[in-house]
Amino acid sequence: MSLELVCNIDSMKDSYIPEIKIVEMSCENNARVKMDVHRKVNIFNVKDKVSLIISKTMPQYNEGRDFVAHGYIISKRTENDNIVVYISLWGFLVILSLQNDEKIVDFNPTDKVYVKASRIA
Repeated sequence: MSLELVCNIDSMKDSYIPEIKIVEMSCENNARVKMDVHRKVNIFNVKDKVSLIISKTMPQYNEGRDFVAHGYIISKRTENDNIVVYISLWGFLVILSLQNDEKIVDFNPTDKVYVKASRIA
């Protein structure tokens, strides 16, 4: 069970929390993603194209090249005609906003998920 999106990194802003960046992405099918990333594990640059996977099983990854973390879905709700999923990666937040829920219908609060991001050449 997984969701895969191709996204563009639109911005990286400093968080109020030291050494944390807020990465904002626009993805295919009008999806949007905001996520907290610590500078020590940040693989992103503005204007990068990335593959973003949210999966219930551990995805294959390249150690040292890809961002991979696991956490839990803490909320799934409707906001302004979008389905919004909040994922906590042990305190770091990922917010996924989609226009329909067919791609995430099988993801529910308290589900353990993996988040993987890889740069696309």
